[in-house]
Amino acid sequence: MRVQSIQFTPYIRQQNLNYQTKPYDYDSVSFGAKKDNAQFKKAQKYANKMKLLNKIWPSYLQNYDMNKIEGIQKGIPIFEGLSIPEIAFMFEDLHAIAVKRGCSNQCFHCYAGAEPAGREHDNYITRMPYEDFVEVTSGIKELKKRIGFAPLKYHGKPYTDLFYDTDGMEISLFDKNGREYDFTELHDMLHDALDTNAVFDTAGWNPNSPKMQKRAEKYVKYFMDLENIEKMHQINLSISPFNVIYMKAIELGFEPSNYDIKNQPWHPQNEGKPLSKEETLYNIYINRMANMLLTFSPLLGEDKFSVIARPVSNFEKNMKYHTEADYQIVKDQILETLQARLYMDLKNEQKYVKSEDGIKCYIYEYDTLLSETDTDLIMSGRFEKLYKEKNPNVTQEYIDTMFDPIAEFRENFENLQNTGSLEKLDKKFLKMIDANGKLYLYDGFRMLPTEIALNIPSKGKDTPLLSPSMEDFVVTTEMVKDYYKK
Repeated sequence: MRVQSIQFTPYIRQQNLNYQTKPYDYDSVSFGAKKDNAQFKKAQKYANKMKLLNKIWPSYLQNYDMNKIEGIQKGIPIFEGLSIPEIAFMFEDLHAIAVKRGCSNQCFHCYAGAEPAGREHDNYITRMPYEDFVEVTSGIKELKKRIGFAPLKYHGKPYTDLFYDTDGMEISLFDKNGREYDFTELHDMLHDALDTNAVFDTAGWNPNSPKMQKRAEKYVKYFMDLENIEKMHQINLSISPFNVIYMKAIELGFEPSNYDIKNQPWHPQNEGKPLSKEETLYNIYINRMANMLLTFSPLLGEDKFSVIARPVSNFEKNMKYHTEADYQIVKDQILETLQARLYMDLKNEQKYVKSEDGIKCYIYEYDTLLSETDTDLIMSGRFEKLYKEKNPNVTQEYIDTMFDPIAEFRENFENLQNTGSLEKLDKKFLKMIDANGKLYLYDGFRMLPTEIALNIPSKGKDTPLLSPSMEDFVVTTEMVKDYYKK
């Protein structure tokens, strides 16, 4: 996913709140590299030598002599059955460990085509069991201890997320006793293992859900802690004219220009008149977005805090309700609602603002953020279907021109198909580890399965279908072996 990099005007941070818990215990995982294992002893000797050299000339596991370091993974359960080239490949451009699969938001511009995951049953899981996650993070920590650094190597932006097709607000795992661990706790564990930052994305939540609202406020306090924000790559709020609630309201015939803030149930001048289904849905959307901005407003001024606004270009004449101009209407309505909510806060709790000047500051800051739009959408998933429905005569040549990377990535994949060589690719695929430990490659337009998987108890279990389209092409261990040949 492309992340906007936006700088903000200075802001005086509220008093930091030390919010950090570590309820897990890495000691529950044991490692059994046998001292009499000749291969391990040989690899350990090489690793110790490289630790000294790395102090002068820092290197990556991916640049090591694979024959000499082979065996250093012995006794680490998650790497059982995996060779060092396979491990190195897994952690090169690893941008996601999808501990939770599926999303309730179903935004139409989502390149992952996220759908609700459904219920777990028999051999089907939608979350990595918490105990499996402990195995994964503790196994990585043990490998890091043996080689002297985390095994990651990036060719692009350096971050690894806890999600692929899930909203950040919905990320949580359960242990065998039913205790739930949310993003803050899981992110601490992941950062502790990989020494890399992560992204938090959300497109909002139901503000009438006490659990979700409380969770959002907890996350804001977590991100306000200097120690925690340093472990984040970006915190993104997603606002676009592709939200599923907005889309349903439009589909039912609602005209955004008819929006009236007085119809919001919390508004003091609400007359209580009955609303149509489409009016109700549109109100829900506007209020949900305004509540998201309100809840995260203490982070205004933090340079890792961003708003992602993705409409299509105004040049797309057949995409009414989804263009930059349409988005501006929606943006103004959200800000109007946010301002009304801030005035209510000032009059009552003063939880977010203490003066009218504070309200003006918040609205100015958010207006600036929300005015920065990104029309560089990825032509895949539901967006591709929607676009072609609204543009039935569109040519592939036009799509390749307007949605710039699509042709380049198609040629890149065709090159892999034709040569079977990972080394000759012009563009690197990103990598994702699914909730069952399986490794996949993706580029925003396609998903490629591999023969590589972490050895965790959930290995072999089914997970929700992955999108965009799964190609009938498997990246083999032989390809990976050839990739690291010197």
